[in-house]
Amino acid sequence: MIRLENETSIIGFDDGYQLGKTANFIFDNGVHMLGSAEPTLKENSLFYDGEYFKVGEGRTAITEDKVSDESARLRTMTGIAMELRKERLHKAEIVLAVGLPFSNYGRDKLKLIDYYNRENILDFSYEGEDYSVTIVKVIVCPQCYSAIASRLGNMKDDYLIVDIGSKTTDVVYVRNGFPVESKSITIEKAMVKWIKEIQRDMKVQTGKDIPEHEVMKVLLKEESNLPVVYAELIRGMMRERIHSLELELAERGYDMEYINIIYVGGGALMARDHAGKYRSHTAYDCDLCANAKGYEFLAGQMVGKKVE
Repeated sequence: MIRLENETSIIGFDDGYQLGKTANFIFDNGVHMLGSAEPTLKENSLFYDGEYFKVGEGRTAITEDKVSDESARLRTMTGIAMELRKERLHKAEIVLAVGLPFSNYGRDKLKLIDYYNRENILDFSYEGEDYSVTIVKVIVCPQCYSAIASRLGNMKDDYLIVDIGSKTTDVVYVRNGFPVESKSITIEKAMVKWIKEIQRDMKVQTGKDIPEHEVMKVLLKEESNLPVVYAELIRGMMRERIHSLELELAERGYDMEYINIIYVGGGALMARDHAGKYRSHTAYDCDLCANAKGYEFLAGQMVGKKVE
């Protein structure tokens, strides 16, 4: 969250297909309607327009877009509430900075702006605390590019920025600090699809149904109750998928052996731990909030505030 001189604040929100992310907070993207009955526990509860919801428990199914129902708005309110609570604010006028996949940016930008502007005055409660928010401006930024926007001035060579997301992988080609749109693409390979494939393959090889959260524990090197042999199988399957992604990038004309590569976001963790080989010209920025921070940076530039 960036405070502006006119008492307006910039809040960046990265609405992913697995996680919602602000510059300072991360939560599961699941949204569950509870109806008019107050929930037993306040944690993750949001009250809006006469209905209670749980936001941040589990993962919502992947959809074609995020503007066909209220789920994205509810997740956005949750992210806004987290940032405002950190600043001890309950009423605010905000510039909302959000993002779209690089290749969809031009096509879907106006739809996303219209989605948030349709209900730009939001009165709601989150975890028992009331908030009143007015969205005075919506700024849409391209994902992946946003994650490295604050560093572009120092990138004096050719770079390939790779953002492995939940639904797609964005690839932005940067030359001397400027993105080259004609050489930037979006690939339909990403974490949710890979995890489902790993679950399917584990069922074939072991006869066991491995829950998604247990697969993620192994991939993130968290403590898991799975047998060691299962964990090794899962890691091997992820290595195969990272290798397949890099092969596709090479087939599309990107020279993976010589160009500077920066993996960003949550997918950088997977690439770093499962790439299978060390390359001195490859870097891994594993900050899951990188895009949300980048949205705030770019929005600050657009509204005339110098952002460090």
